[in-house]
Amino acid sequence: MTAHALLKYSGIAAPHDLRHQPRIARAVEGLLAVEAAAAPDEQWITPTTVTVEITTPPGTGTITLYQYGQTVVGSAAAGYAPATDCAGAFMSYKNQINNNCYAYGCNIATSTFPQPGRASGYLLTKDDFTGTVESVGQTVSSYAEKDGLILVGSTIADLLAYKEKAGDTLSGHFVALMISPSADHWYGDYHWARCDNSSGACDVWSQKDGGDQVTNFDFAGVPLVDPAIANWTVNQGPPDSLTKEALVVSYGFYTFMFVPHGAVTIV
Repeated sequence: MTAHALLKYSGIAAPHDLRHQPRIARAVEGLLAVEAAAAPDEQWITPTTVTVEITTPPGTGTITLYQYGQTVVGSAAAGYAPATDCAGAFMSYKNQINNNCYAYGCNIATSTFPQPGRASGYLLTKDDFTGTVESVGQTVSSYAEKDGLILVGSTIADLLAYKEKAGDTLSGHFVALMISPSADHWYGDYHWARCDNSSGACDVWSQKDGGDQVTNFDFAGVPLVDPAIANWTVNQGPPDSLTKEALVVSYGFYTFMFVPHGAVTIV
């Protein structure tokens, strides 16, 4: 399996994206220093670093991540509001490219391209994406649970039942997890969508496709009312400059989860 540089990933840090690849702490140097004077219309953002002790896989040790802005925690109660969500961190003028679908799903803009489980010492690797939607989804969702997310079920009815049981104590929002297992030329990936009316009918959703801006429709342009039956197919185009055929990948729905407000930590 070869990781091609032209492919776009939604949740994982693409293998060719060196800005967001975790590094062994001792190996990190000032790789992004700017020696030449910036042009009048340019602004350079020097990242800070965040270190995390990884216990799984065993023997990984300390990793260092680049962070391109302060962590901003939003409130899903505001609904679909890209301009103000997390102080605009998901938009082009700020840190759009450094916040992925997991950051948007959790409504926490870390500007580290966060990964499920990483803040808790669990590191997703390419081996974790080998298998089926179910087997890969089990791993990704279990790592998200380490961060504080809660498994809910596989239908909108499950969400409504969870909400009814919680009653007035419900504080947070629902998310949906989609999985694309690895294949030839494809590393494997995950994708999250966020419910923007978790206090209501749970039929208004939005999503952030990797480094793109947030939208309230699926990959086919259809308004998101139920991620479990939405279209999550992507035409990636030719994977490299030598291949003429276009690569098409699909994300299969795996589960719904709940993001308790103020009780989730991601990086």
